[in-house]
Amino acid sequence: MKRIALAGTILLAGISGIEAQAQYRPAGGEKNLELMLAPLGGSPISMAGIKYRHFSSANNAMRVGLFVGFDNKTTITQDADDKTKALELKKKESSITIGIQPGIEKHLEGTERLSPYFGGYVDINYTTKTKKEDAQLTLTNGTNQLGYTKTKSGSLGFGLNAVAGFDYYVAKSLYVGTELGFGLAATMPGKNKTETVDYNNDHSGTATTNTEGKKDNVSKFQVGPNVVGQLRMGWLF
Repeated sequence: MKRIALAGTILLAGISGIEAQAQYRPAGGEKNLELMLAPLGGSPISMAGIKYRHFSSANNAMRVGLFVGFDNKTTITQDADDKTKALELKKKESSITIGIQPGIEKHLEGTERLSPYFGGYVDINYTTKTKKEDAQLTLTNGTNQLGYTKTKSGSLGFGLNAVAGFDYYVAKSLYVGTELGFGLAATMPGKNKTETVDYNNDHSGTATTNTEGKKDNVSKFQVGPNVVGQLRMGWLF
């Protein structure tokens, strides 16, 4: 009986030790990477940037989101034809977006697995776009040359958001969660720079002109609630 009791005591101690080691929520000092999932969307797994967090304590975390995106599209608008001396014409569109979102979080008591929090972050982003569209120019001597119109534009965005959300730890150091917030956002466009290669005065050749302006630019200012439409999934390390 003494041996059975001793074995039972050792077993209970071992189980208690395992449970004590099963730390789900951060205790302080952990780092965190996070990605976004859209289970009900057309793309089930999407990366809307990368978010990094550092827990200075069990209840306080610094966060920073980073997004760098590049998009490039080329469309053939006219095929080359030796018989008609037609040139191949293209339309090219590209954009680059860079965004950074530094902020802080305050995590509440919650439960062993549930970690509700509130906080805030600043959103700073810059977007630049380039569009180039070719044109065929037929000169007075009958030859065809390539002309084009290329426009470069950009905008600077700034936002300030208060957020609330939660992390639910489905396993040790692995969680899912969601977030909502309220804030303001402003977008300020810069000048458009346009370079055009077109006929010269007598159509015997081409000439290049450069112009700047803000035609068709739109400035935005928004205040209101915002919801992250994806499911957040992250892990501690």
